[in-house]
Amino acid sequence: MDSGYRLLAAKYIRRQARQLAGQLDGVRAADDIEFVHRARVATRRLRAALEMFADCFAPKRVKRWRKAIRRTTASLGDARDRDVQIEYLCGVLATLDSKECVPGIAAVMVRWEHDRRRLQPKVVKAMDRLQAKGILREMRRKTKAILRKSKTAAQGPQTPETIARAGRHILRRMDRLLELQDSLANPYDRERHHAMRIALKRLRYTMEISQPLYSGRLDEAIKAIKRVQTLLGDVHDCDVWLEHLDGFVSAERGRIMATFGRADRFQRLRPGIEYLQEDRRSRRRQAFRELVEYWAELDGRRFWKELASITGGCN
Repeated sequence: MDSGYRLLAAKYIRRQARQLAGQLDGVRAADDIEFVHRARVATRRLRAALEMFADCFAPKRVKRWRKAIRRTTASLGDARDRDVQIEYLCGVLATLDSKECVPGIAAVMVRWEHDRRRLQPKVVKAMDRLQAKGILREMRRKTKAILRKSKTAAQGPQTPETIARAGRHILRRMDRLLELQDSLANPYDRERHHAMRIALKRLRYTMEISQPLYSGRLDEAIKAIKRVQTLLGDVHDCDVWLEHLDGFVSAERGRIMATFGRADRFQRLRPGIEYLQEDRRSRRRQAFRELVEYWAELDGRRFWKELASITGGCN
């Protein structure tokens, strides 16, 4: 194993393990939604790094680390979705002009807040489990040993083998992304749009891990990838919103029927729900249009070929 590659692994994994550890108390307290957001991002970055650097550590150890981090990511996902949705609803209610929409939007918000409170014990349990297993402490301990050894040898990560291996990882991630680009021809291909979003995240994190090796040559490419990821994220968030609103309509109508024996009380909620549905459909159309236009712009300036060239691929 190239010592420079292990050094790159140690620096990145240690930084993300410390970042995640620093969010645990805030996630438990649930006073600021940014703790959940930062913790979730750190887990995703760790997962990308553990895949990229799997052969830098003992296989059983990596398997245990990956399992623990994957479970932590999953535990944070639903909570983060609800946090973002509640924040959005607060903004809508603060600026809404139409009073007839208020009951429906407020009803959705009450339900989402209830769901978020229900999720919190599971989130806390996941943070406690991660901490009890000592996964993050073990990551920091193992990576510290690598860093200490590299200082003794007075070496850095920018070895030819490290650069070559990182480049191959980036190219594989890019190839997977480009396999999905034809889905942009169909605005309703939601399953492949979601797969494309995941491929984009993995490409971005791999590029960020490798950034120190390229002396700034990846910086602009990472900015472009972030913009594509944001637009695809907006599309996905709108899809999630619409799915959740459909579920809310079905559940709320059933609850009202069970309680009052008739569904006419649901009618007062309808304007607000329809407002949210149309707003999310409109935002999805706009985000998808911007995405297609920006992707065409990247193609026009040979972005992908340039990225391949920087990372050692063929023109």
